Amino acid sequence: MEYTDYLKAQKELNEIRQASVRGWGVCVTHFLLAPAASVYYGAKTKYWNPTLIASAVALGAIPLSVVDFGFTLSVAPPITSAALIISNTNKKRKELGFLSPEQAEFSLYEKSKG
Repeated sequence: MEYTDYLKAQKELNEIRQASVRGWGVCVTHFLLAPAASVYYGAKTKYWNPTLIASAVALGAIPLSVVDFGFTLSVAPPITSAALIISNTNKKRKELGFLSPEQAEFSLYEKSKG
């Protein structure tokens, strides 16, 4: 197997991983453990943009935390991260033709099995 074939296969597996994320799980984990959830989904799907963008939103919300007692800092980054993860998941499902995360997980199993 050539290295380019390996990279193509890894990219395909990462796209399937992104399609297998459940929206309700993203919402619950971001509500309960926002920073850890963002990092968890970044590591799980190898898609770090939501984590980085939510971090930038958090940095922008720090000056506002003095005025609103940290409300914006505790709400804006998790909502941003969750919305970006869910929208990317839905986009990948449409691109790959999956109707549910279970189909994506089965496809991931089939591809990784060999």
